[in-house]
Amino acid sequence: MRNCTVEQFHKKKRHANSNGEVIRQVKLASYAPNRARVSIAERFWACLIAFCWIIQSSLAQQKPDQLLVYGDDFIFGIKEPPGWKGDTASAGNFQSNVILHETGQPFKSVQGLIRIRVNDKVDENTSADLEEDARGYRAQYPKVQFKDLSVRNARYSCLAKVFFVPGVSYEYVAYVNPGAGKPFVFSVSMNSQKMEASGKEIEAYKSVVESLTLLKP
Repeated sequence: MRNCTVEQFHKKKRHANSNGEVIRQVKLASYAPNRARVSIAERFWACLIAFCWIIQSSLAQQKPDQLLVYGDDFIFGIKEPPGWKGDTASAGNFQSNVILHETGQPFKSVQGLIRIRVNDKVDENTSADLEEDARGYRAQYPKVQFKDLSVRNARYSCLAKVFFVPGVSYEYVAYVNPGAGKPFVFSVSMNSQKMEASGKEIEAYKSVVESLTLLKP
């Protein structure tokens, strides 16, 4: 696992002017023959400066909607579900790159805690990665049961299961593979302790998996 930091970034969107401001077009007067004409280069730079100012103003009005997690050789983004907050400072305690706490839960509670880890990829056999996790869990809990979990990511292949021992532990595990040529595979986990996750927790977990995006490399 690699050290990382976190920061917010803005998605670039184009907005219509909603402030009621009127953008005026000024028609330049023709120069007399004895005056120099404005060069094409000068007009180009004037237009470019005006365009950059408009874009900057638009971005300044937007709210950040994605969490960026940085490592030595990777950057990935996720969206924080409503009611969950990302944390990289404590993620190492959970062998993760970032964790997401549910608002209102005690800080040390693992109930509904979503954990994301970047793993070096061995090959494209994502099901083998998930099976390796299952073997490890079976060694710890011989009575563990497994069931498929319907989770998707529109950009990447995704496999998910629930590892559970009724009345003991419910672990939700997904592997997200960014595809051939990418050296990493993501694991996204959530534990709901002795009971199945609530509808709210499942929705938050799925939204994190769905939003996961590898930005570098």
